[in-house]
Amino acid sequence: MRGAAHKILDDVNAEILSQLICYNKKNVLIFDGHKADGKKKQYWEPGEIDLDLHIKGIKKQGGQLSDNGYSKNIVIDVDRLGLSAAEIGEAAYKIDNKLVIFPSPSGKKWHVWKFYNKKIPTSHLAKEAKQIEKEFKKLYGKDVDADKTQPTHSQIGINFPFCTKEQYPYSPAGVKLTWKQFLFRIKFQDHPLISMAAGLQEPGRHDALIIMAAYLHKNNMMENLDDVVEAMDGFDDEDYINRIKYKKIHEKYEVSNKAINKSLTNILGFDYELPAAAEEETAEELEVFEYTGVEKIKPRPWVIEGWALKKTLTLVVGQPGVGKTMFLAQLGSGLASGNPVLDKTILQRGNVLFIAAEETLNEINLRLKGIETHIGKNDGKFKIYKRGLENDLKLVNFTKTGATATKQYKQLQNTIRKKEIKYIILDPLINFQTGTYDENSNQNMDNYIKNYLIPLAVNADGVVFSGHHTNKISMVATHDNELLVDNQNALNAARGASSLIGAARFVLALQPMTRKLWEDHFKDHIQDGSSFVHYTGLIEAKSNYNVIADDVLWLRKNTIKVATDDGFTEDTACFSTTELNKITKAKNKLKAAKNAQWCRSNMPFIVSMFKDDKDRITLNSVVSELVPKDPDFADGKVLEQTIKTRVRRKLENALSGKEETKDGYQSHGMAWEDGHNYWISRDHSSEGAAKVFIQRGKDFKRSK
Repeated sequence: MRGAAHKILDDVNAEILSQLICYNKKNVLIFDGHKADGKKKQYWEPGEIDLDLHIKGIKKQGGQLSDNGYSKNIVIDVDRLGLSAAEIGEAAYKIDNKLVIFPSPSGKKWHVWKFYNKKIPTSHLAKEAKQIEKEFKKLYGKDVDADKTQPTHSQIGINFPFCTKEQYPYSPAGVKLTWKQFLFRIKFQDHPLISMAAGLQEPGRHDALIIMAAYLHKNNMMENLDDVVEAMDGFDDEDYINRIKYKKIHEKYEVSNKAINKSLTNILGFDYELPAAAEEETAEELEVFEYTGVEKIKPRPWVIEGWALKKTLTLVVGQPGVGKTMFLAQLGSGLASGNPVLDKTILQRGNVLFIAAEETLNEINLRLKGIETHIGKNDGKFKIYKRGLENDLKLVNFTKTGATATKQYKQLQNTIRKKEIKYIILDPLINFQTGTYDENSNQNMDNYIKNYLIPLAVNADGVVFSGHHTNKISMVATHDNELLVDNQNALNAARGASSLIGAARFVLALQPMTRKLWEDHFKDHIQDGSSFVHYTGLIEAKSNYNVIADDVLWLRKNTIKVATDDGFTEDTACFSTTELNKITKAKNKLKAAKNAQWCRSNMPFIVSMFKDDKDRITLNSVVSELVPKDPDFADGKVLEQTIKTRVRRKLENALSGKEETKDGYQSHGMAWEDGHNYWISRDHSSEGAAKVFIQRGKDFKRSK
């Protein structure tokens, strides 16, 4: 049953063809020869298409090019008899250089296909098909039909390609293509010059290859050179190929549109110019989706709730030596093993790639062994891959005109794909770029993160974690012997442009314990002889998808002994949660209680200021009246401005948000009028309570 042409398809997986063609899997069109009277015998039958039988020539099949209103294909019937492959190839290429010509099953007419790399609504494809049909009709009139691209009728279908020996595609120059050459052309259809390597014959292959190599070099695609050579029909000049690979003779060649058009004309055998970019007004309508309120809502793909979500970037910010690398290594170990990390549950395990640009491979091994000892071993279902400073890695090259991916970036993408890596750890962020990169440039930083790092997470269906240094801004401050966690300061502490923080979906900040914090809050509660140098605070500085924690998560550095191969031991460290967190929560509760009490004790006085039917007072006026009445500031040892600032903060802490007290007073926010912040008196409740409004802000000017 199989002809000689089908030998090419001996190693073809029918699944590949099924991925190229989008079709109705429940309605099969059978093309079964001819009846005795010479008429075609075609019929529909329910069930799924068997493309394995199809490509073997045993059972010729086709169908509707639609799957639930979406498709990946357009087909145009050109029924003009006598057209050669070169004639129809030239016509199709000039209309749309992505079109591929196939002979019809009879071998006397033509099917012109267009393949897309994703599903598109059939309504959109029908419009494009009509436009292509219009261009063909200018050439061949009524012998052109595009109805097969509009699967609106049950009896409309098309025979699929690669069935008979006649149904192999041709290049635009009229050269019959093998299966591999066809796949090559589809793979590079967005690069017209490169796609024309498929089936390229002598003469002119040497000239074509040199300009193609120059194009690949310009677009950071040199890893595809071997594929280009293979796509040519029997090109085996190894000396010439090596001159390109190793002597770089191609780099001096121009690859402007003019040069590409000239090369394409030589390859095709007819005059050709790349089409100009479509005008904005002729662009297709942007696909949008209506919200109906009945959509099925899937849970977010959390990896570590609050810290990491699939297809995003998590940034770990901290001062040099604070433990960023240790923290990231601990995350990596947990993500592979599934063991909890600092009491956080790992929701989705996966292979991890840990690239520490400032550590040797031996140091990475030492750290991972220590962490494994502390949090538990890996069962081996998922692996940790590593790379250290011995192997420099630059992913993006910046120039004055923009940025391009390096060869190593392409290699990293291939590694992620082949080793099925889900989690990529890059530490520190600054080490993986080269050229004229400026971390203080919002444009550079935004380009770096959004166009190169986040795509790694998206393509891996995982997460990119990266360490980043801070500037000199303190992330944890003290005030009135109260521990304040300022998440905004933690964000501002990140070195470089603000677009970095904007692009990251999650930011975790590490801050060492200060001596003052230790002595004021924790020292008296810890009896194990530890010092403030043993503790590091973790701040959830940013999360785009959940409420961040208000409290610092205090971590302790634990020293771990790791045996070396020569019988000695080396110290490494690992973080663990600590009882300091209980102390912090207790103090915060006490602080809230004190603020609420202070608010209740001073509320009657605040309400009394709304006298003479006065409905507005400024924050400054209230502060000025409260200062002499507050016993905390009665000793006169503190500057008046400092006192006012502290009272303001007390008022904000006590009154912001919604809180009912036992006296019935309630706060609801602050009004903004005439450029000033005001408390506004409202109607009193039946219990005699007043509603007082306050808004946090820097402008506390008095009302005139």
